[in-house]
Amino acid sequence: MNFRTTLIGAGLLLAGVAHAQLLGAITASSTNVKVGEPVTITANIDVVSGNYCGFVVGFGDGTFKDAVSDVNTPVPLVITRTFDKPGSYHVTLGGKNVQNHPNCGGPERAVDISVTGAPKAAAAAPAPAAAKPGDVCEKPWTLSGKRNAKTGAFTCAAKPGTALPAAKPACSGDLSYFENTKKGQYGCKP
Repeated sequence: MNFRTTLIGAGLLLAGVAHAQLLGAITASSTNVKVGEPVTITANIDVVSGNYCGFVVGFGDGTFKDAVSDVNTPVPLVITRTFDKPGSYHVTLGGKNVQNHPNCGGPERAVDISVTGAPKAAAAAPAPAAAKPGDVCEKPWTLSGKRNAKTGAFTCAAKPGTALPAAKPACSGDLSYFENTKKGQYGCKP
C-alpha cells in the first residue's frame, strides 16, 4: 500500500515537472469590435520553472497562430487582429507541440469577441480597386507591372537616383510602404 502511494505521488510530481509552464490568461483589448477594427489579443504562459513550451492561439474563424515560449521568445504573445465578418469568435489558447517544444500544460483558456456591422467611417480606407493605375505614382515615376487587384500592392519605378515624391502614398489594409532609391522603386507591399 505504501509503495503504491509512493508511485502515485511520484507520478503526480513528474506530471508537474513535465508541464512546468502552464497556459495563462488570454485577453482581448476589447470584446466588442466592428468589422475591420483591430483588436489586440494577449496570450500569457505562466512560467513556473524553466521557459520552454509550445502553444497555439485559435482565432475562432478557422485560423491559428502557433507559438513557443523559450529564452529566445519571451511571452506574452501579443497579436493585433481584425475580423472581416460579423459574428461571435471564440478565441482560444491551448497547449501544442511546436518546433520540438512540448505542449504547455493546463486547461484551454478562451475569450469571446463579438464583431458587429461595418468599421467606423473614419477607419475606412479607400478601396484599392477604385484608384486608377496612373494615380498611384507621381511623375516622373510610373507603375512597374500591374497593381495587385486583390491586395492593392504596387511598385512605382523611375531611373535610379530619382528623387522620391514628397508625399508618400497611403498604403491600405495590411500593406506597408517601401522605398529603394538604388533600384529606383517605391510603393506598397504586403
